[in-house]
Amino acid sequence: MYYKFITLFLLLTSFIINAQDIDSIFAAKKEIVKTIETDENKVLFLYDCGEYFYTKSVSKSEYFYSEALSLNNGKDKTMKGRALFKLGLIEKKKGNLSTSLRYLNNAKDIFKQTNDSERLASITYDIASVYRYKNQEEKEFEYYKEAFKLTKKEDKKNLAKGYLYLGNYYTRLKKLDSSIYFYEKALDIFKILNRDDRVHNVYNNLANTYYKQGEYQKIIDLRSLVLKYAKREKKQLLITVNYHNIAAAYVKMRQFKLAKKYLDSAIMVAKKENLKLRLSKSYNSLAKVEFDLKNYKESYLNLQKHKIYSDSIFTSQTKNTIKERELENNLKIKDKNLEILNNERAFEKKLYLITIIVILLLGIPLVILFYRNSINKNKIIQGNLEKEKIKKEALSQQIKRSETEIKSLVAENSMKLEFLKQLLIQLKSHRNSIKSTEVKNYIKDLIFKIQQQIVTDSKLTFLNKKIDSVNIGFDKMLISNYNDLTKTEREVCALLRLNLSIKEIASIRNSSSDAIKVTRYRIRKKMNVPKGEKLEIFIQNLTF
Repeated sequence: MYYKFITLFLLLTSFIINAQDIDSIFAAKKEIVKTIETDENKVLFLYDCGEYFYTKSVSKSEYFYSEALSLNNGKDKTMKGRALFKLGLIEKKKGNLSTSLRYLNNAKDIFKQTNDSERLASITYDIASVYRYKNQEEKEFEYYKEAFKLTKKEDKKNLAKGYLYLGNYYTRLKKLDSSIYFYEKALDIFKILNRDDRVHNVYNNLANTYYKQGEYQKIIDLRSLVLKYAKREKKQLLITVNYHNIAAAYVKMRQFKLAKKYLDSAIMVAKKENLKLRLSKSYNSLAKVEFDLKNYKESYLNLQKHKIYSDSIFTSQTKNTIKERELENNLKIKDKNLEILNNERAFEKKLYLITIIVILLLGIPLVILFYRNSINKNKIIQGNLEKEKIKKEALSQQIKRSETEIKSLVAENSMKLEFLKQLLIQLKSHRNSIKSTEVKNYIKDLIFKIQQQIVTDSKLTFLNKKIDSVNIGFDKMLISNYNDLTKTEREVCALLRLNLSIKEIASIRNSSSDAIKVTRYRIRKKMNVPKGEKLEIFIQNLTF
């Protein structure tokens, strides 16, 4: 019966594909689902539909995977793991990284239980790539190592996938020779496997290496090939990424009009697919291009759009992270409650048994009863203490999230204020050289709006006070244990404790990166930080 429906579907799809109407295909597949009799066959068909739309439409693909997961309802563990795997990759595409990790880790647990070694290795590589987007390089490399251990020698597909990810990793570390080495190993395997999609993926990543080397025309040539492939295969995310990156190369070549053209195309595709992360990046780049073209009003408007999407992504990730932590803690508390309940029931059974024995023998001392009672009460008390410990851990995680939020807000606000101030200075200088009264008045009005924005954004400086509240007792500990540190050095220590970069600290303190580096050197010397240990890690491990 299932295959009859597949045949019917293929005939119907053949007609619709000729019409090139994705929406019609989507509607047709939804109708076919209704005609399939068993839930098992429905789940298989829904998953196949998700696979069909995976490279064509993110939203439609997500719909079918979610329906398959819901209808499966845990009956088929393998199918549940596969659906969660795909949904995790879709959430990564959408920029919802915390949700992506939750799906991928759940799928990984299932693949462990079902001994699916190939998918277990593959998903471990993808978890590493999510940590790449979260800028957690240590975590990323840790999962790469785990994935390579799980990959069998004969598993060429995953082996090439790992080489590709390592090439990207070393590109970001600016170890370009290592990067090219791993890209070439990946390219050789993908060509043997006739994986045209992966070959273009390697080309795409090689372009990043050329960007580091400053060979911008090579980037344009290579990414144009990938763009042509992406359009042929209707891979919308790959299309918008390559439009954006070609524009970045033209910016470096100072061909701003061409850059603007490609950024407009990137935004158009990203809007259609609701790719918030890509929209945020493209609007930010477009604001800079418009500024270079002296289109200051458009530059300001695009900067505002970038902020809207950037805030939306941050808010979404924060909510997802909080929800994820709450679910984890609630699960731990439920498990602990169940353990306590089981202990109580076990205690009751023992109590009944002891009572019967006492009644039968009449000679067994009552001390045994009191002893057993005491042991089980202690277990219950210990269980309650464990619950309190879990609650404290949840509170600790909440404090860490606050620190992360502070870091993001401080860095973003500082960079945005600096951009607005530079824009304001240039507008003022251009106003004096323009003769037209109408244009002068327009620029004057624009200056006033930007000044208002600067005043509004400057209010975020209260974050410095919030940083002090997060580090209560930390400064006193530094004064007590390292009394040679100056006030400035203690303040830098507090910022390092939040894991801020040199550039971010320099922006917050209105100082240069070189000055911060000198301060870091003095702090290392005064605190006797061992060679080979990072200063940030040493400070974060201090107790107070």
